[in-house]
Amino acid sequence: MKNEKQSLRQRLTAALGNNSRQWLQGFTTIRAAAGTPSKKISNTSKVLHDELPSASVRHSFSSELFAELLIELPEFQQKISQAYQAGDLQGLRNDVHQLLGAIVYCDAPELEGALRALHQALATTSTESIDSCYIRAFNTVNSTLTYSGFSDCR
Repeated sequence: MKNEKQSLRQRLTAALGNNSRQWLQGFTTIRAAAGTPSKKISNTSKVLHDELPSASVRHSFSSELFAELLIELPEFQQKISQAYQAGDLQGLRNDVHQLLGAIVYCDAPELEGALRALHQALATTSTESIDSCYIRAFNTVNSTLTYSGFSDCR
């Protein structure tokens, strides 16, 4: 499957890179139009911070990435569920790790927290902790899909 299409993490990383390039191009265009002389390298981070896109633009970007995540989330949920039911803790750990890699680009703290807790529990041998964290993560994925309206679209 990875050979057939890019993974969610690859697509999100590409989207992040494309938007970053657009922001930087916009920044350069704005500075050139204003006739503002270039700042020294040491001031670059302050200049970029001062002229970063507004919160609404950043939120829109996060929303676009979240929409991409929602498309892949049911497939991840199925893989995670199958690994858990089969007792394949290494497979479960890998799937959760992969999903976490995609979620870091989205504004989904509840989902990220539940998956991080499961990932940490999988580093232990406590089946009670793993079971509890799996149930929390599974339910959080369900509620994320339900509250986003995505589960109604399938």
